[in-house]
Amino acid sequence: MYREASDYGSCVRMFCAVGDILAATKIALSSSDPQACFTIARYFEGEGNISDAILYYSKSGRLTHAIRLAKDNNFDQQVMTMSLMSSKQIMIQSAQYFEQKGKYDKCVQLFSRGGNKRRAMDLALSHNLGHLIEDVASGVGDGDDPEVLKSSVSFLMQNQQYEKAIEIMIGLG
Repeated sequence: MYREASDYGSCVRMFCAVGDILAATKIALSSSDPQACFTIARYFEGEGNISDAILYYSKSGRLTHAIRLAKDNNFDQQVMTMSLMSSKQIMIQSAQYFEQKGKYDKCVQLFSRGGNKRRAMDLALSHNLGHLIEDVASGVGDGDDPEVLKSSVSFLMQNQQYEKAIEIMIGLG
């Protein structure tokens, strides 16, 4: 009945209730239905199967749930990957998570992509992440904080990376 109505979420819920997880998983995978994937993700989370829960939360489009679970279980690579596919707000939240953990390369990237270029530049400079400064500066455009540009060009000049400094200045006009 549920299958005929294409109510895959209810089908998955039913199979989980009777303990046929293999059938529930097959339906979630074959249908790619967000509700079906979310339902099986909740089941896996309840059972403590964190990796599968994260996978199915991600497939359901519920990245906030997937990232929360990944953070709670220190799956930092998954936090980073999913955060880069998320909204700017989630990127900033994940950047703060990585900053608290002392993983500055990841937090600089997320602060930059999340729109907080000043914080990204401050962290890159204070933690000597020269390889990321160009990335932060190259993303600066009209309307962005001129201090970010000034800091990046200054850093590059001090480190005798004149071509990169000039490229950034030319790119901004």
